[in-house]
Amino acid sequence: MQMEKRYYALIMAGGQGTRFWPWSSAEKPKQFLGIIGKEPLITQTFQRLAAFIPRENIFIVADGKYRAAVKEALPAFNDSRFIAEPLPRNTAPCLILANIVISAIDPGANLLVVPADHYIPDTDVFAAQFRDALALAEQRLIVTSGIRPTMPHTGYGYINFEAAGVSSQGQTTFYAVQEFKEKPGLAEAEAYLAAGNYYWNSGMFVYKLKYFRDFLAQYAPYYFEQYVALEAALADPRAFFDIFKQIEPDSIDYALMERVKEVKMFKAAFTWSDVGSWSSMFELNAKDENNNVAGEKNQIFIDSRDSLIFSTGKKAVAVIGLQEVAVIDTENGILVASLKEVQKVKQVLPALEKLK
Repeated sequence: MQMEKRYYALIMAGGQGTRFWPWSSAEKPKQFLGIIGKEPLITQTFQRLAAFIPRENIFIVADGKYRAAVKEALPAFNDSRFIAEPLPRNTAPCLILANIVISAIDPGANLLVVPADHYIPDTDVFAAQFRDALALAEQRLIVTSGIRPTMPHTGYGYINFEAAGVSSQGQTTFYAVQEFKEKPGLAEAEAYLAAGNYYWNSGMFVYKLKYFRDFLAQYAPYYFEQYVALEAALADPRAFFDIFKQIEPDSIDYALMERVKEVKMFKAAFTWSDVGSWSSMFELNAKDENNNVAGEKNQIFIDSRDSLIFSTGKKAVAVIGLQEVAVIDTENGILVASLKEVQKVKQVLPALEKLK
């Protein structure tokens, strides 16, 4: 497959992975763990991108403390393509930082932005659709992928698109986006599911670098001011840090995507999961005859169904007479929870802080 030299990718790898305690930690969050399959999620993400984007054009942006974890997960990764965030400031400042750095290398680049911790096994389909999106990004717009909802999920943002407002690029159909809706209540989510023209926001975006800057100027003047200030201070690390640490943290969805009008969406034809909690490990890994998931031979189910055992230690772990439970045993702690409630694990970390 011929690769377009002006196509770039950015992997956002700064997430803390709090829903995967006690395996993930602040030092090694979920993107650096083999939650689905043997390889870390960030390794899978890089390999997926390298199928159609030159490796030297793939950048990773994250807190500088993750540089070593990136090297461990991607030994051949070019360290000059690691963009260190001075401080965590959410995705809007993160993408401003990356836009400035990559623009200094190739101001005419078209950029695909992806999170490091998604699971997408259909590499060929992913590559074909995003190659078309990168080609479409020659126009002054932002392109995103929508995921067809399978349930009225209240933890995802939604994209409302015009079912009739279509155009094509290559083999992919693109729809005009009417608006982004962030994390609705259950009644709203049920209405979105019934309407049919609301898809989950995948958090993946494509745009030309110079147009991203333009859109900030037009729709997010505060962040454009920060962009200009950071751009001017790029050669002065101390001044750059001082400006960056003062930026108001915000997601790119709130800061820009809910405001910008020039957005197109394509319907993802690939399998997608944001691997949001331990339930994702249960859903996406192979099951035994009783619909249980266990990673090792020393993990035992007796008269149990629809459950998960995960252990990083050598000792045996057994579950007897239970249904829909998760038992997680690592050097950081032990978690026993209903699979239906396992997303609440993020509440454990504040509770642990109070015990110190």
